[in-house]
Amino acid sequence: MQVTKWSGKPISKPGWYSGIPIERYHSPGMCDGPAVSSSNLRTLWSKSEAHMYHEWCEAPDYQPKEATRAMILGAAAHHLFLGEDGFNMKFVAQPENYRDSKTAELKKWNGNANVCKDWLAAAEDSGRVVVKPDEFKAIKGMAASLTSQPLVQEGLLSGLVECSGFIKDKPTGLWIKVRPDVIPVSGPDFVDLKTTSDVTSHALQYTMRSFGYHQQGALIWEVCEALGLPFASFNLMFVETSAPYCARRIELADKDLEDGRRINRVALNRIAKAMTLKHWPGPSENDGHPLPFSHDERARTEARLKIEESA
Repeated sequence: MQVTKWSGKPISKPGWYSGIPIERYHSPGMCDGPAVSSSNLRTLWSKSEAHMYHEWCEAPDYQPKEATRAMILGAAAHHLFLGEDGFNMKFVAQPENYRDSKTAELKKWNGNANVCKDWLAAAEDSGRVVVKPDEFKAIKGMAASLTSQPLVQEGLLSGLVECSGFIKDKPTGLWIKVRPDVIPVSGPDFVDLKTTSDVTSHALQYTMRSFGYHQQGALIWEVCEALGLPFASFNLMFVETSAPYCARRIELADKDLEDGRRINRVALNRIAKAMTLKHWPGPSENDGHPLPFSHDERARTEARLKIEESA
């Protein structure tokens, strides 16, 4: 596998690149033409072109989302667990206590105290993200759970990190970009680390469907195929963000990844069409057609009606 050190200029040749900050990866002009990531394709499929365009960094009026505490926790955990460089350059731990400037008394951290305000202002000026004590506690709990997993001990999360892949989609002319958590160097099995609130089967089925992780895995598969990198499976390593911090590996089924590729193709074609028409439709443009309940909902209704009607 050949990895090219990024020159700082827009990507113009397909390949794997290192040294691209995550903020730059998600910014406009990353490539010498419009580029889409799996999150763009997933948003279009689950919502609409209008929603995708609103979140697309290539859109003229794009406004980056303000990071939530859950996003900060996930980003910090990823940085530590995957061995990315420069954690202290990106994050700073908020103290649990502060010393009163008048009495020199040690007090519990209070965001309204001037000393604490000054500390937070200095952290913001340094460009670092503040990680709160309870978040660090959660990170330690997640780390302990992950490292106890046999597959993690065998190197499941080991490989190349902070590498991004780029290919140009021939049918649409769009650049496709992916950034796997880990590019395996000892085999063709890819893994992505996910923080979540619940790793039970029912919860994960909902999570994987809601976030379209099969589309993410399918796009990595497509880029690997185009760049000649072996790809055999896509795995999700989930870890809970609160006690007991259970971890669980899920391998996506081949059929789901194949469906993900089909969905991604539809999404790419719809983006290209919207760009040509300069029109990004929302869900309301499908109005006028019946919207039936799902088969599952109908089955639940039928089962209850049989009970109620026979009572």
